[in-house]
Parts: sequence; C-alpha cells; structure tokens
Amino acid sequence: MTRQSPITRHRVAVIISIVVLAVLLLASAVQANGGDVRATIGYRVQSGDTLWSIAAAHGEQSGDVRATVHEIRSLNDLDGSTIRSGQILLLPAG
Repeated sequence: MTRQSPITRHRVAVIISIVVLAVLLLASAVQANGGDVRATIGYRVQSGDTLWSIAAAHGEQSGDVRATVHEIRSLNDLDGSTIRSGQILLLPAG
C-alpha cells in the first residue's frame, strides 16, 4: 500500500471541502427560494416597459398573461407592479 504525501492529502481535503461548500450553498439557495427551481432568463427593463407588456412578449403564446405577470412578480420578489428602466428582471424561460 502506498502512502500519500502530506501535500496530496492536503489537496484532497481542500477539494472535498470546496465540494461540500458548493453543495451547501446550492441547497441554501434552493431553500431560500422555497425549494422552487425554475429555469429563468435575465431581462433589462427598457423605458416604457410594464410588467404586462414584458409578460405578453416573453410568456407562453397561448398562456394567460396574468399568470406570467404573477410568475415574474414571484421570481423577483415584487410587491407591486412598479419597475424601473435599467432594472434586471428574472423571467421564466420557455
């Protein structure tokens, strides 16, 4: 049986620590989002945009725009419908 050098053991320990930390951070992010994992895209709000116009342009073609507005509000923790030009919103992908 070969013995690992202290440097190799140290590298393995560091790699394992990084992997564990990454898994914990991912689990924390999912839990903070209520366990909800959805595919999203980023959208920069343009002058004149409204939640309704964004939802109509980026939602499902045959879907209910109101449901897409609700989902956008939920993804971005928006209490109302106020958005600002330049703001980055998460939109449901697909």
